[in-house]
Formats: sequence, C-alpha cells, structure tokens
Amino acid sequence: MAEWHVMLNDRILDRFWIEEGDTINIGRGKTAEVSIDNSAVSRQHARLEMRNGKYFLTDLKSANGTLVNGRKIKDTVRVAKGDRVQIGKFRFVLVRGPKLAASPFEMVRDPKLATSTPAPADFDPTVFIAPKRLAVIKGKTTPEHLSLKGKDIFSLGKDATCDMRIDGRHVAKTQCHILAKGGEHYLVHHAGWRRTTLNGQKIRGEERLRRGDTIGIGGTKIRFE
Repeated sequence: MAEWHVMLNDRILDRFWIEEGDTINIGRGKTAEVSIDNSAVSRQHARLEMRNGKYFLTDLKSANGTLVNGRKIKDTVRVAKGDRVQIGKFRFVLVRGPKLAASPFEMVRDPKLATSTPAPADFDPTVFIAPKRLAVIKGKTTPEHLSLKGKDIFSLGKDATCDMRIDGRHVAKTQCHILAKGGEHYLVHHAGWRRTTLNGQKIRGEERLRRGDTIGIGGTKIRFE
C-alpha cells in the first residue's frame, strides 16, 4: 500500500492510499475518489493507477492539463517517488511506497504539524477533499460507495435497512456499526457468528479506523477512505 499527500504549497490538505490494482480518479466531480472543488480542476481530471508495484498517471483530457516535473502529459506516464505531480495549484506527493527511498518533496510528514501550520496567504477556500467514506474492493455491496457524512452511526449488514447492504451466507442482518465521534470513526462488531475483521484481525470492542484500513465481512472487503 502506498500513501499519497495532496498539498498546497507546504500544507497537507489530505491523504489517500492506493494498493496494487487500484485506480484513483482525481477531479472536481463528487464521484472522484479524490475530489477537489476548485475551478482549475476538471470534473474528470486525471487517473492514478498502481500496477506491478509501479504508478501510472493519465490526464483525462482536462482543460488545464496535468503536469509531471513541470511538463504537461499527453498520454499515460509512469511516475515515481520524487516526481512533481501537479494539478492547478495542488501537488500530489508519493510519501510512502514499497521499497522506495526518502523523497526531497516530503514537506510535512507529521499530522500534528500539518494541522498546526497556518494556511498560506493564497490558500483557496474552495478546496474540498472528499469526506471519509467506504468503498467495496472485493465482493458486492449496495451502494458500492458510502459517504460517512451527516450521521453519527452507520450500519452494515444483510438487512434492507442497513446503510450498506452486504449479501452473503455468513453476514448477519446487522453485522457491524461505524460510529462517528469527535472527528474520528470507530468500527464495532454487532452480530454474526463470523466476526467482523479489521485488516485481517477480528475486532473486539471499538476499533478506530484510519484511512486505508480494510474491513472484512464474510467474503466482502471494504476500504475506509
């Protein structure tokens, strides 16, 4: 799994994770995995993929283009740690990936520094990074993506009343809950003889979720983004 930062000047705006075989869409549209509500960003601006441990970036015929090391790309190009990927004012920095050396572009690594650093003078308040959500990566759920916004508790399970419905022989009517508390989200197993897992481990009590975590319910895997 690799960690990327979305940055404006030296300020981290958000983080996202990508695994082998993943495709991350970047754009102004709300359906994008990384959504930036800024006029310089097209609704479908660029696509980032991870294949065979390598990263590939494609510009999706955006209005203002996607830059790698100062040059607009026309086709799919391979990017690596240290490459300067830029969309409008925003930089996309590969911070941690498998078997990669440290990067000179790693400006802020400590989340405490990121939150305490004052916004630069040209900070654009229209920037919007997509809220935390769930995305199915194996199996079938309804819906396939669930925004964790606007509620304090979300339910996952087989029942039609669940926020995310999951079919399966070993899935309970209400398998687990996700609780929103103090700006964080917590996973709690509710019912079912096969316990809910977090990153392959059976959960006990409340487990705090971090972006990139994988929730396992029966044969279904869901990523917390």
